Amino acid sequence: MKNIDEKIEALLAWMGNDKSEPLNTSSKSTSHVSEKLEVKDVAGSGRGLYAKASIMRNERLIRILPSYLLNFSTVLAHILKHNPATPLPTSVPQNLYVPAVKNDAVGEIYSRLSLETLLSLSSFQIVSLFLVLETARGTDSFWKPFIDMLPEIEELLLCPLVWKVMKMPQADKLWAMLPRSTRKHSESVLVRFEKDMHVVSLLLQDTAFFSTKTFLWAWMCINSRCLYMEVPQAKDAADNFTMAPYVDFLNHLSEDQCGIKIDALGFQVFTSTSYKPGDELYFSYGPHSNEFLLCEYGFTLGQNKWNYVDITQYLTLLFSAKQTQFLQKKGYYGDYTVNGDGMSFRAEIALATLQEPEPESSRRLSSFLEGTTDGSVYERQSQILLGRILSKLIADCNSKLNATHALGDGTQPQVDAVLSLYRDMKRICEAAITT
Repeated sequence: MKNIDEKIEALLAWMGNDKSEPLNTSSKSTSHVSEKLEVKDVAGSGRGLYAKASIMRNERLIRILPSYLLNFSTVLAHILKHNPATPLPTSVPQNLYVPAVKNDAVGEIYSRLSLETLLSLSSFQIVSLFLVLETARGTDSFWKPFIDMLPEIEELLLCPLVWKVMKMPQADKLWAMLPRSTRKHSESVLVRFEKDMHVVSLLLQDTAFFSTKTFLWAWMCINSRCLYMEVPQAKDAADNFTMAPYVDFLNHLSEDQCGIKIDALGFQVFTSTSYKPGDELYFSYGPHSNEFLLCEYGFTLGQNKWNYVDITQYLTLLFSAKQTQFLQKKGYYGDYTVNGDGMSFRAEIALATLQEPEPESSRRLSSFLEGTTDGSVYERQSQILLGRILSKLIADCNSKLNATHALGDGTQPQVDAVLSLYRDMKRICEAAITT
């Protein structure tokens, strides 16, 4: 088994990295990774990208050529190479590098996949299918240096989806421990996963290459490592992504510290802040709460300004039929949250509606909705109602945090991840009550 340094050297060599090339050149012939960067595997935080030397703001550090990005277009180019009778769609860059066809079992599967079938797939489905098959190729895969740097499924065990699908010991108890909104989010992730797995399993059902564990690994690698990039085959926004070798070593932080540019030179990374030697470089995956990060990627942040508390279940129980109908009609039913800055406008509307037995005929509520008044007439009672809800939430959090959760079977990391969500919720609720 190669160590991480050997794997990184193999990855850079595979990408055609030219260490000597200044990144401001217009050359399109090579990928480039700055010599100021290094990958470290740090206990507790995993692999990350670190500065070996001082880095200035707006420095361009990485360029990955399009041929080494893994997305719908590059997968199409590789698979269709095995079917020379099918021309590459004009939507796919015609200058992508694709190695010579290998006459193996995986190549035989590729040769049977029609263009119509491939174009019917989502980005998640075609890229996960490709990862499963290229992993099976082992050293014969062009993509092996990239695949070798992807996380093992054991590195993703904090994600609730992974507990569930792998049937980890105590998985059902861990699932039941999740905050209600987190469990709902995890269920939606499970639905997405199962839909994609069903489609791919049908394409590979007569082969020896498909297993639930391998597909879960591929799907989670995509979900936790993909970066936004528009692709011409996209059917919806979820299809617009690519996987980018080396770039995916950038870990997430709430505040953006690195930016991305995609142009004729390839997939480029530049800094939006300066770094000292030894500093870790970060990239923001988006304005995501810890709940989202855990459900989608399998980690949380110690400090996260995007955290919020979902109070929907508490508010909807208080609505009369008329209030429910009114909010549904106006587009304000559900998605009621509180964060570090206070309650959302949707929550304000819901709390105001609770104070109107006949909301449809209330002029002051109508004025608040239309923005002609600031809703101050509702503020005092809304704060009282919100305080009761938040007090109930704090009590629920304390109950979870003070309970004994000795599930055993090596589940303490998962228990700790779940409890961290309750601590986040409690902090927000306590802050909202005191303001």
